[in-house]
Amino acid sequence: MIRPLAFLLGLASLAACSADPPAAANAADGVLPVGSVGGVDPATNVQFAAAPPPARGLPDTPAPHAAPELQPMVYADFAEKELLGSGCSFRTVPRGPVLLFVRDQGDGLVRFGKRLRRITAATPGREAVEDGGILAGDQVSFTVERPADRADPAADSTRQWPATLTMRTADGGERVYRGGRWECGS
Repeated sequence: MIRPLAFLLGLASLAACSADPPAAANAADGVLPVGSVGGVDPATNVQFAAAPPPARGLPDTPAPHAAPELQPMVYADFAEKELLGSGCSFRTVPRGPVLLFVRDQGDGLVRFGKRLRRITAATPGREAVEDGGILAGDQVSFTVERPADRADPAADSTRQWPATLTMRTADGGERVYRGGRWECGS
């Protein structure tokens, strides 16, 4: 009698573990979101509302445009800002007006947008300034590129090189002055 009872219990447990639950159970469970306790709709719960996905890729960059034109400076501009002394200047033509000036100590001056603006050399010192390089200040940067060969003498204590000056503004503006002169001396 024990054998038939064990057989019937085995069949009952197999039927209870069936892969298909009753249809009534599936219909009621379909309205509950997965992982939900108590049938709360996560879409209406403001605390857990889904945030929009973050933007992908690079941040928006402004379209390239021309930087403002450099304006000539005169001796009074340097005297007013106490920037007299030996250093280097960029001119578009030999003996032309100074568009950018930097002293050997690394502090300099430029004018654009009808304002004088202070700039600073990335590497101060007479030799570093003579080599050109990078200058920056007031939301603008400048790169002076000149050949490494010997300079042309411009005067007794002044040397000059052919040079290119590139101006870049923080808002994406750029202006390039090619065929200019980088003059250094006292």
